[in-house]
Formats: sequence, C-alpha cells, structure tokens
Amino acid sequence: MAAGNWWRRHAVELILNAATILAVPPIAMWAWERYQDGIRQFGLGELVSRLAGNGGWTDIGWEVASAVGLVRGDYSAYDSLEVLHPLIGMDVTFVDLSAHSHPPMSLPLGLPLVPFDYGTWLAYWVIGALLMIAWSMRLLNVPAHIAYPLAVVIALSVPGRWGLVSTYPVSALLVAWAWRSRDRWLSGGVAYGLFGATRGIGLVLLAYPLVRRQWRTLLVAAGVVLGLLAIAVLLERDVITTWLTSSRASIEASMQRPDLLTVGSIFRRYGYPEFLAWVVAAIVGLIAWRRGSNLFWVLNWAILAVSPIAWFHTIVLAVPLLVMVWRSGRLGQVVVFVVAAASMTQLVDPYVVLVFSIGWITFIVASAVALLGGCVGTEQGDPRKRWSY
Repeated sequence: MAAGNWWRRHAVELILNAATILAVPPIAMWAWERYQDGIRQFGLGELVSRLAGNGGWTDIGWEVASAVGLVRGDYSAYDSLEVLHPLIGMDVTFVDLSAHSHPPMSLPLGLPLVPFDYGTWLAYWVIGALLMIAWSMRLLNVPAHIAYPLAVVIALSVPGRWGLVSTYPVSALLVAWAWRSRDRWLSGGVAYGLFGATRGIGLVLLAYPLVRRQWRTLLVAAGVVLGLLAIAVLLERDVITTWLTSSRASIEASMQRPDLLTVGSIFRRYGYPEFLAWVVAAIVGLIAWRRGSNLFWVLNWAILAVSPIAWFHTIVLAVPLLVMVWRSGRLGQVVVFVVAAASMTQLVDPYVVLVFSIGWITFIVASAVALLGGCVGTEQGDPRKRWSY
C-alpha cells in the first residue's frame, strides 16, 4: 500500500489518537482533584496521578535526566540516578546508585523533552505510551476493535502500568514498524536504526536486512545510529569511555539482584558462564529458522533472550512478537495465554523483595517453544518453509 493511501485510510484514527493524547491529561487532572480517594481505592492512584501531572519516579524520567546530564558540562549522562534525578525534579523515594545502562546513541533521543516540565510531559507520555502499544499491534494488522481494548487491558495490568513510564512501548512500536517497512529501505532503515540506538543489543536485528542483502536499508540504519552517537560525543567528549565503565558496573550490580530473572542472570546464579545464554539462543534460533519461523522474529526473540537486564514490565516490548506467535497456530495461542497468566503473577516476599520477573522468563521459554513449532511470522495458510525470510 502506497504511503499516501495508508495515511488517508487511517486519517480519522490518527486524528482520534491525537485528540486522546491532548484530552486525557486535563481530564485526569480534573478527576484527581475531585475523586482522588476513590481512584486510589480502585488501585489506579499512581497511574491517574501521573496522568494528572504529578510526576513520580519513572524509567523514562531517568532517560531524560541522563539527557540533561549529557548537555550539562558539570554532570555526566552516566552519573548515578541519585545525582541526576534532581535535574528534572523527579522525586525518588529511594537511593539508587546505579548508572544508566543504555548505550550513548540512545541519549540524544531524550533531548526533545529536556526543556519541558517533568510532570507535564510525563502525563502526555503515559497516554501516548498506551497508544504506542496499540499501534505496535495496528502496524501488524491487528484490527482496531481488538488492538485498542487490548492495549487498555495491558496498560491497566501491573506490568503494563510500569511499562507506560518506560521506553518499552517505543521499542515495541519500532519493532512493528521495522517489520511493516521491511521492504522499504528508507522507513525500514530508520526503524532499525532507532531500535538499535534505544537498545544497543537491538542492533542484532540488522542481521535480517543483511541476510536479505538490503544494502540501502543497512546504510540508513547505520547513519541513524552513527548520527546519534556523534551528537552524544559532541555533547560529552568521553561519553563512550564513561559508558563502558559506569554502565558495566551498573549491569553487574543488577545481575546480582534476586528479582532479575533473565537467562543470563539465571546461568550466573547457578555458576555457569553468562555467554551460554548466547549459545543457547543461537541454537534455538537456528533450529526455529530452519523449521520455518521467519528470521526477523527469530532475531527479535534472540535479542530478548540474551538481554542481560529485563524486568517484569519488559513484557511490553514483546507485544509484537506475541502477536505473531498468536497467529502461528493453536500452539502459539496457548503460549500467549501462558505468558499472559505468568505476567500477571506476583510472588511477594514482604521482608526481602518483590519478585515480578517470572513472567519474563516464562515468555522467553514459551515463545521459544512456539518458534520451534515453526510458522511464526509467516502468513496464515502458507506452508512451512525452510529458511523463511
């Protein structure tokens, strides 16, 4: 479908999206002022409070605070959260000495929000993130009457509420956009580049256009990544060195946390080298690709499987893959129900820690089963093919 026809077809939907983003924060502010106690009783106090412009601690706030550190000569983008959070007025109720772990090319993406009041832009971010979740499904041709209600359900869940104040909805949208634009070198290259910039490990997805010999797509993606990296280096000369030291220490500290249940952290916990996660992911990925699952989605799964840091709300990033898993057949639909059930599970140790991440490791294992079943990412009704692109 030509770009012009696509915009005309979705014009009303996009206008309604924009109207929703503009209208929800003022309505939330009005409701919060009048019905705060009742809203809290329904368990939605934190969500509505943020929509009303009251701020609070957020992952996305940390991203923007790091961007402020990037442009302030007396700070570094990789100073600890304890140092950076006052720069945007983010109220942190606990002391976090860890540093930002995302690569330097992700930092300039937070710069557009730096001039604005934290509580104000956060309110619009939250409702925008809900719509990003919906559009990560719409770009995969999920009907509007399913995508929007499902996005609301996700947003009201515990992982979803945390996901709304992170960059995970953006990353999910970029994955869906990259798939939608997989045969368009310009838009596809931008999507790959931005996804790789926001999560450094996301650069693995560039293996897809590489295998398909889409050289212009690769050049655009590389241009996006290198351009963002150049901006970061111009603003903070030693940003790469600082990232390699501070972020490594931050990741090492996170890997010791009992509520982190990624493949790598589990291997480490039982005394196995962390790189085995890459070996296992490579073996599973190759078998799944050979059995007919599309290489794009195999790589998407592998990126998630080898990620050293992933929390219970990282599941928002997996929405596009779960859409494709659902479409792969009955096995895939069972997998999605299992992942959904696990993501809603909370194991609470009131004396030590809140362990939410069981949903994440369940997703990694269950979606691997679906990929090994073949046909993830192929059109419905298509026969299973080896080396599916």
